[in-house]
Amino acid sequence: MRKSLIDLDDARKQINEFIEYYNTRRLHSSLFYLTPDDFLNDRITEKLETRNIKLQSAKKTRYEVQNVN
Repeated sequence: MRKSLIDLDDARKQINEFIEYYNTRRLHSSLFYLTPDDFLNDRITEKLETRNIKLQSAKKTRYEVQNVN
């Protein structure tokens, strides 16, 4: 989303917001779809394990729904 930069303070605020988003919420494909913050704070294993549990659960649910007959 593009925003106009009103003045220098507004530009700084918008840049800081983008950096915060980029480092803490945006998933990076080169980082296994985790955030740089996850890597910096050594949450890689925890996040990947949580993701695998969710994927297995979704796979099981899909199988159960497709094989209800």
